[in-house]
Amino acid sequence: MVKRTYHIPLSPGQRLRYVPFGDVHWDTPECDRPRVKRFVKWVQEREAAGEMVRISGQGDYLDFGSPSERALLTSGKLHETTNAKLDRAHLRDLKELVEVLRPIKHTFLGLLTGHHEYVFTTRGVAGDWQGRSSDRWLAHELGCDYWGNGIAYIRMQFPPRNCKLDLLAWHGAGGAQTPGGRVQKRIRVSEIAPNAHLVVVGHDNAKLVYPRSGLDYDHGKIKRYVLGSGSFQRAYLEGEEAGYAERMGLIPADLGVVVVDIMLEQRGKQWRVDFHASS
Repeated sequence: MVKRTYHIPLSPGQRLRYVPFGDVHWDTPECDRPRVKRFVKWVQEREAAGEMVRISGQGDYLDFGSPSERALLTSGKLHETTNAKLDRAHLRDLKELVEVLRPIKHTFLGLLTGHHEYVFTTRGVAGDWQGRSSDRWLAHELGCDYWGNGIAYIRMQFPPRNCKLDLLAWHGAGGAQTPGGRVQKRIRVSEIAPNAHLVVVGHDNAKLVYPRSGLDYDHGKIKRYVLGSGSFQRAYLEGEEAGYAERMGLIPADLGVVVVDIMLEQRGKQWRVDFHASS
């Protein structure tokens, strides 16, 4: 688990948009690249309007290498020239994605690793990144933290009013296919950090928001949401070559992101964080 606190200079009356961004699968035909580019433009428009945007990376930015495939790649059975070609191909795709995200790189808090991660194998191509994660490389290029391949427990602190919002982020696992199953999976994850205001889980491409508020002894109640972070991976494209979702018979999911609107609100002499999530 990675724990981080981020100080967000949010002014009274200003809106912060928190957005999880993952399951992009940039290097596949299924990736909706125009939608990714529209997302970048949307972030720029929000900032031009005086709002703030902060993004958490939820994993699976590229598609290369599932856990079982990575075991084969690291078995030592590939020629050095083959490894070098793989390193070059992956760097090319990563650099292409970075160029698309570059205008909004300052909005990323950190990146999680998903199931599709590449480990560079050759010094001749990857240099000092040999033996290191492609997701760590991506975080470095975006200038944000690398949160590893587990859970990130994040606190957004809003000085000087001592307000905070706690977030549990995880790439996810498993393939729930019913609406109830997708929600229940996230409810289970929320039990890891019962006081987290936002619990964000990806992997199954579900784009959802479900409230899970409860009682709090000191404050009367605590507002909580569980979120499915969405996806840019299209399914059931026309043609003879089926993509992963079609071959597995998975349920199509709405594309895009979920958004949490956050503002500071004064009630009497007390300041609090007011937030609403929508998909």
